[in-house]
Amino acid sequence: MKLPESQKDFEKLMKNVDFTRVLQITVPILQPVIIGGLWLLISKFDKRADALSKLIAIAEPIPTIDLNLPKPVVLASMYHSVSEFSDVLNEVIERLRDLELPTTEEIVKKVTDPIAEVVEEVLPDSPEFKQALADCVMNAKKNLPYGSYYIVGIPWIISCMSQKGYRVTADWLKKELGL
Repeated sequence: MKLPESQKDFEKLMKNVDFTRVLQITVPILQPVIIGGLWLLISKFDKRADALSKLIAIAEPIPTIDLNLPKPVVLASMYHSVSEFSDVLNEVIERLRDLELPTTEEIVKKVTDPIAEVVEEVLPDSPEFKQALADCVMNAKKNLPYGSYYIVGIPWIISCMSQKGYRVTADWLKKELGL
């Protein structure tokens, strides 16, 4: 039997194709699909894999938990356990939504109120002086590392006050502000 001309051309073309190169290109592209599909298939038929898949789907959306699993496995687990995954994801979102975070004004007020109370008690009645000292103290607390505030804080505040035109001494700061 004689083959038609187009079929002979097709066979000739296919003989010249190097299928190893085709596989080298397609396998990396299809690898996540293959891994996810195999995990989903195993999860459907094996009870232990099903339980593990549900655990992965429940644990992975929690921000503090990272199971360090391949993305296709996590995605297949979430697909397999959609209802459990959606319940946990909704609960995480609700907890994050209900989390009460202090506003910037509340944080600033908590930090500045103790300083302002001490300044009010010991300083002269000049509001400009009180404001300048409070600014210098806050500047020192903001810019100096935590431990060094108690070591370098007094010279910092004295320098800041002198730049603002006020004269204070280290003894006065130690006595009046308890530094």
